[in-house]
Amino acid sequence: MLFTRTAFLAALASYAYAQTSTDCNPLNTTCPADPALGTEHTWNFNTTLDDKVWDMQTGDYEYGDDGAEFTLSGEGTSTLLSSNFYIFFGVVESHVKMAKGAGLVSSVVLESDDLDEVDWEWVGYNTSEVQSNFFGKGNDSSFDRGGNHYVANADTEFHNYTTYWDEEKLQWWIDGDMVRELKYDDKGTVGGTNYPQTPCRVKFSLWPAGTKKAAQGTIDWAGGLVDWDDAPFTMVLGKLRVKDFHSGKEYTYGDHSGSFDSIKVADGNSTVLEELNKPPPKSTAEKWNDLGQGAHIGIYCGAAAACAIAIAGFLVFCLRQRRKGRLEHALDNNQYAENRNEMQNFQNDWKASEFKNGGYKQVNN
Repeated sequence: MLFTRTAFLAALASYAYAQTSTDCNPLNTTCPADPALGTEHTWNFNTTLDDKVWDMQTGDYEYGDDGAEFTLSGEGTSTLLSSNFYIFFGVVESHVKMAKGAGLVSSVVLESDDLDEVDWEWVGYNTSEVQSNFFGKGNDSSFDRGGNHYVANADTEFHNYTTYWDEEKLQWWIDGDMVRELKYDDKGTVGGTNYPQTPCRVKFSLWPAGTKKAAQGTIDWAGGLVDWDDAPFTMVLGKLRVKDFHSGKEYTYGDHSGSFDSIKVADGNSTVLEELNKPPPKSTAEKWNDLGQGAHIGIYCGAAAACAIAIAGFLVFCLRQRRKGRLEHALDNNQYAENRNEMQNFQNDWKASEFKNGGYKQVNN
């Protein structure tokens, strides 16, 4: 689909405004420290995500054999998964299947509290291309930073989209081939001012850019309005490898400059690292094996005693029920005898009365 350069620039401006956000901007105020990853880790995203490490901020996901599936099923829906950790330079290797469909945008984003940003973006109408982009401090006044890169079958095949990022250079790689490089002092960074250089979260999203409320430039950039009759639309995140180039507990801004050399790294293990290193829950068999022989014997004896008590209780119950049955039977027999005697007495009294009054003639026994 073709559209004008003006529309394209307007689309990028609208996109940047929609996607960048921060709870506390350290350029303007003193903000809490950012929890570090402080290590290298790989996720396969085929099990439930640890909510101490990842935050599903918008929408929901399902996990399958291939990875985490981010799905839009109807108008007004969107998805955003964000890490609870930050990296201060590093490597992010994402294996992704983009969502196919006009008006849709799939993305992998690095974003800092002061709105430094590094992007991979897929527009859903074009399944053979991915876009690269960057922003510094939320500055979207220049629209010549984006790059377009060929990739075949981006919606049906996993491809490895890797970002390499340090204080000197930023690189975008596809399936092991570098497709773009940005130096700290390149023209587009304005002497490094717009170069991403502060601790970033890792974010993944699928969102509808082609909506009736969006600017026309955004709709054109995304390939038109979303046709919700074709829903659901799904982006899949498979294996993810993240390497933090610093090891430490957390990152703090030393001043309001937003420069990488102002960032302070606190020593120690991060809470995310401790969570990642935590051993998985033990199975019942493993817990049993951890117990000593004495504990095993005690449990066996306790179980045997409990079984004996249960059997004794059952026998007592049966004996009581049997006694109760005998008593009820005896009472029933006694009641029958009393009723019979009462009837016999009644008959004798009636005979005597008839005889006395001369009305009784003869009774055959």
